[in-house]
Amino acid sequence: MREDLLHFIWQQKVLLKHELKTTDGKRIEVIKTGSLNIDAGPDFFNARIKIENTIWAGNVEIHLKSSDWIKHKHHTDKAYHNVILHVVFEHDLDLNIPTLELKSYLSKNLLENYHLLQQSALRVPCQNIISLPERIKLELFLNRLSVERLEQKCVALEQELIQYQNSWEKLFYVTTAKYFGMKINAEPFIQLAQNIPAILFAKHKHNPTQINSLIFGVSGFLPVHQPDNYTEELEQEFLFLRNKYNLMQLNKSVWKFAKTRPANFPTIRLAQFATLVHQSVHLFSKTMEAESLQEVKKLLLVVPSEKINLNCFHHANHILDPVMGEQFLNHLVINVVVPIKFLYGKHMLNESYCEQALNWLEEIKPENNGIVKFWKTCGIKPNHALHSQALIQLNQNYCTQHKCLNCVVGNHILYQHV
Repeated sequence: MREDLLHFIWQQKVLLKHELKTTDGKRIEVIKTGSLNIDAGPDFFNARIKIENTIWAGNVEIHLKSSDWIKHKHHTDKAYHNVILHVVFEHDLDLNIPTLELKSYLSKNLLENYHLLQQSALRVPCQNIISLPERIKLELFLNRLSVERLEQKCVALEQELIQYQNSWEKLFYVTTAKYFGMKINAEPFIQLAQNIPAILFAKHKHNPTQINSLIFGVSGFLPVHQPDNYTEELEQEFLFLRNKYNLMQLNKSVWKFAKTRPANFPTIRLAQFATLVHQSVHLFSKTMEAESLQEVKKLLLVVPSEKINLNCFHHANHILDPVMGEQFLNHLVINVVVPIKFLYGKHMLNESYCEQALNWLEEIKPENNGIVKFWKTCGIKPNHALHSQALIQLNQNYCTQHKCLNCVVGNHILYQHV
């Protein structure tokens, strides 16, 4: 038993259907539970409680046992002098304070389910006893989670923006590179972007061969064992540019190919990234000013040059399709364009940017990752990316941390047995 369950029971008014009495037999009517206090002092401020015929206004303190009042030295703290009700799970010490003992009001099933949720080692604590609330409640919760996830992304992006001396263009450039690497190659893509300043690309923007040589050279893929004519040209260009700009190369071994579909091979993504760098002019400002999702995707969609033979960078031949798929374009919009546009809107005090970012998530099909697939088996089927992002947030920030009392599904399971 933990106090957070008692906080939940009190705050959610789940016991109000019972006829409540103090430990000395006086009738209790909860008019207002009060506001949860997350700082020092009583747990709930400004409550209104009717005891017999008298209405009291003040604070409520919650403990597992009555004796915790003395154990925590509240009797010597003036902050607790205005406590009008002491709510405890077990009454084990008489104090000169009206006390409500919850033990006799709580059902055995509620306590057992709470224990199961808190002690579960499963991926999702409630998956064996899951019960979903009505759809409208679930959708409201998912909407809240999606905004919460977006806000969390913005906190991280804000820190990076400060690191880049408030350069939105660099933030967009490095973040784009990160998500070209997907999850498995995100870090080497970030290092690549850090090692090639965007201003260097600007100097050679007129020459796609030099852009390719910079990308594949700094990433560590040049020189190759058996080059063709174009790859030899890339090697010569990079040798010149590396000496001119004193460029650092990554170790080729940092790039991961194992357990990766050919479409996500880092060489494919590097070729696409090089083409995007070459073809894009003022990409950050254009994506911020874009009015539609289709316009954004058109800005991001690129096809690498046919000159480049990507199999030169592999030990085996593969049939490689360099064309960006719809799923990857959605991945870039969800993880790069939407959060940066949302953050930019907040900075510029432009609510339309924030609304547009959220609307675009609703236009994109839901992601099809392991987390989303699992929730589908539980009966939660997202209709769009706004809700698939919410399910990722639910899994990562609630389920894995056993925050069942803050989850509408966990609440529903417990409510059934109040």
